[in-house]
Amino acid sequence: MSKPPLRASPAPSPADTETSGAPGLHAPTAETAQYIAEFTAELSFLARRSNLDLLAYLLDMARLEATRAVQGSARRG
Repeated sequence: MSKPPLRASPAPSPADTETSGAPGLHAPTAETAQYIAEFTAELSFLARRSNLDLLAYLLDMARLEATRAVQGSARRG
């Protein structure tokens, strides 16, 4: 007998995302990028503290890209 395939957990609904403190799916780009910049900074700190240097580096790169998106959005309008 074979087991039935595992089901993937459903994606969170926009309402779930909004109540968790994260910007909703329809949030403006700058707001979303700002949230990502802040969150990846915290994750990078945790990774570095646990000697996960490559992960910390990658999170820092994501933070820098999000920061650039915020700055670009501010310049556009």
